[in-house]
Amino acid sequence: MRVLVAGILHSDSGKTVLAASLTRTIIREGFVATASKPLGATDLMEHPEVLARTRQARVVVTWDGYVLHVASGGRLPIEVVNPVGALLAPTLLSRHGGWSSFEATLSQSYRRAVLVRATACTGESRSIHFVNSDALTRVNRYVSESVEDVASYLNPGPVKAGDEAVAGLFSGGGAATADTCLAMAESVSDVIVIESNSSVAAPTLRSAYPDIAIIVSYGEAYLVDGMRFSRALEALALAGKPWVASSVEVLQLTGSLERVELPLLDDPDEGYPSEVLQPIVEKVKARAKPSG
Repeated sequence: MRVLVAGILHSDSGKTVLAASLTRTIIREGFVATASKPLGATDLMEHPEVLARTRQARVVVTWDGYVLHVASGGRLPIEVVNPVGALLAPTLLSRHGGWSSFEATLSQSYRRAVLVRATACTGESRSIHFVNSDALTRVNRYVSESVEDVASYLNPGPVKAGDEAVAGLFSGGGAATADTCLAMAESVSDVIVIESNSSVAAPTLRSAYPDIAIIVSYGEAYLVDGMRFSRALEALALAGKPWVASSVEVLQLTGSLERVELPLLDDPDEGYPSEVLQPIVEKVKARAKPSG
């Protein structure tokens, strides 16, 4: 069974907390569940600790990927949970030709992606790492030294790339690769909980066909029938939208089965309590069959 968690807002909708909480709750209900973040990026200004986790794992580790990997009980390698991941570095205004160029870098995350990993899962998982030499010219020397240090731990070692190559991964080139790992995770799970990126409705083609979709915003989550969700995406594609339709556009077409209110959390790492997620869990239990 496939559950998709998408966000209304560009960032901080609460997708990761909900996806991790739901995965843990489903596991406690006796299902084999795996959380997945097909495409993810972490801003090093917000989570510098991922540098240490990347050194330890010897593959690029994003924050969302780590959280979902832990929520899944570590059953699958973290690079399978998050097949395409990037680390975004703070960029310097002084390294740009002017304010408009600086704004472009801030709005186009691939221009800040200093380290990128793409993992394919055909037979077994295989990763390739990239170091974005263009992005490194726009950071300070301390960040550059940290990135070079972390890169020395990566296995396989990174190959040099530029903005153009990284943009290709970000704009859809990595989606097909990510879907191979999504298929692998599904083959060994009763339920897979897929977290989308940014405000994108579905990060990959495979994820665009969920059994249930959950669209999250501040303090609430909308449950959407999977078939209606998929048909809405197809309608948007026919109208000229590619597979990067926003969650808001889809929700406007589908409406929702139910709305679940989400409380404030003292500790987001603890996640939402089971009683809050019960309406979602009941819908999962009605459709999924536990293995064994």
